[in-house]
Amino acid sequence: MKVAVLGDPDTALGFKLAGAHEVYSFGDGPLEIERLRNKLGELIEAGDVGIILITEPLAQKIEMPDVKFPIILQVPDKSGSRFGEAQLREIVRRAIGVELKR
Repeated sequence: MKVAVLGDPDTALGFKLAGAHEVYSFGDGPLEIERLRNKLGELIEAGDVGIILITEPLAQKIEMPDVKFPIILQVPDKSGSRFGEAQLREIVRRAIGVELKR
């Protein structure tokens, strides 16, 4: 199964350097947001993607689909998390069944 990343140019570059299978970069404009929606739909339908990581700011600009597979996780971008640590731990716990502790 592949890991796909949808993010701003800086976040996308970081994940690409880290070895993520599929990395897509998006800006803030209306056409870019439409591209994001389309790519997210394609990745969900692909069947070979197990995890989709999307940056929090981009996820807030679209309606997130309610699917069980692939797992879609919102991750912070370079400016940090908008959710806070407690909510991120809950998202990870629900997604992979493991509770993260410091």
